[in-house]
Amino acid sequence: MKHEHSLILNQDVDGAPVRMGATVKIVGATPDDPIARRFLGRLGTVTGLVYDDPARQFPADPLIQVRVRGLGEDLFFVEELELAPEWVRRNLAALRESARVARRERQARVP
Repeated sequence: MKHEHSLILNQDVDGAPVRMGATVKIVGATPDDPIARRFLGRLGTVTGLVYDDPARQFPADPLIQVRVRGLGEDLFFVEELELAPEWVRRNLAALRESARVARRERQARVP
């Protein structure tokens, strides 16, 4: 990665293949990257867009930074990701909300 000329964004970009906060499934990983292989099959959240060569890549071809709970973050090519279907996103949102409610209820019971 050429950091001196890279463009790293943490906001939505018109023409980018994903949006910040989108839920994605990691469906592929570079064979020579054992760290990325740990992420295979997992759902994660898009947290950034990295353009190593902005003049050539911007806006449609970034590396996509994805955070997976319990594993951390890594960068993926767009072809290594699959947008989670709408029903998965709804179920995840409902699960997160129920976890927040349960946490608040537990905290309210603690003297």
